Amino acid sequence: MAKGKKKRPQGNPARRGQAAPPRKARGDEERPALSRRTLAVGVALLLLAGLAAVLLTGGSDDSGTQTAAVPENLTVPWVNPDGVTPVVGAVDVNPADDSVWFSTNTGVWRVPPDGGEPEQVTGQLEGQDISPELVIRFRGPDQLIASGHPPAGSDLPPALGLIDSDDAGATWSEISGLGQTDFHAIQISGDAIVAGVFQSAAASISRDGGKTFEDRVTPDPLVDLEADPEDPKRLIASTQEAVIGSTDEGGSWRERDRIPNVRFTWPEPDALYRIDPGGPVKFSGDAGETWEDRGTTGGEPQALFANTADHLLVALFDGTIKESDDGGRTWTDLVTP
Repeated sequence: MAKGKKKRPQGNPARRGQAAPPRKARGDEERPALSRRTLAVGVALLLLAGLAAVLLTGGSDDSGTQTAAVPENLTVPWVNPDGVTPVVGAVDVNPADDSVWFSTNTGVWRVPPDGGEPEQVTGQLEGQDISPELVIRFRGPDQLIASGHPPAGSDLPPALGLIDSDDAGATWSEISGLGQTDFHAIQISGDAIVAGVFQSAAASISRDGGKTFEDRVTPDPLVDLEADPEDPKRLIASTQEAVIGSTDEGGSWRERDRIPNVRFTWPEPDALYRIDPGGPVKFSGDAGETWEDRGTTGGEPQALFANTADHLLVALFDGTIKESDDGGRTWTDLVTP
């Protein structure tokens, strides 16, 4: 949190009872020379101000129009740890062929069903390419919904609203909010879509396929958000401060755990998973009231997904994708940098 600015002294007031020295004629005035010490202090203050600005803004432009690195120029094309946030927006599985998909700040990527290096998927929205800086979610075979930002230099507005594709990301159409809304967490719960609003203390819920949304206030901007797959009244989310939960569709929230930046996946009503910072995996069978320790991913998580009660996928900060077939107890590498 930014600290308040300190008031600086307004100069040295004249001492009471002491006459001011006679003023020199304007042409006779001399400017005092700056000492080396004064110059050094000034430079140091400028450097500190610049550092503070970087720390407060995360080193990026919050408008969503930051310049993303070209994947071909990166050591790991499918992720840029030094780029805009979120580094990894989502992980999912395409029901059409069980291929693993993930979206990052460099693009949407597909891992072939038989393994191998991820392949970038670039689609078209209103005649413009889109791929980097999206958050994706499958809602059927080859059927995607997404939100995020267009690439730098695009004629599209900086916020894409909610968009959808019926051909595995080749072409996209607007559902709602183009130029207005930016979701950075999208989940499907029954017939509802639940989404966190980027950099806002808000979540939104739609019951008409994303055409309209109702907003809900959250205690803080959300890092991640999950919903009971059958009941959108039951929500769990994380902020940069804590884990929070709701049982009334986001109408009210209660703090569950004082741990920040947790990632979730909720494949079945009685199977909820979380990964805490550093990689420890936990399981809950009662919607997050109690937690059981499982294994560890051995790395910093960025996105978590499970398509069954036992099959989990996690994307790590360095671009590694790991897979577990036993409910998070053990993990194997699916994609490595």
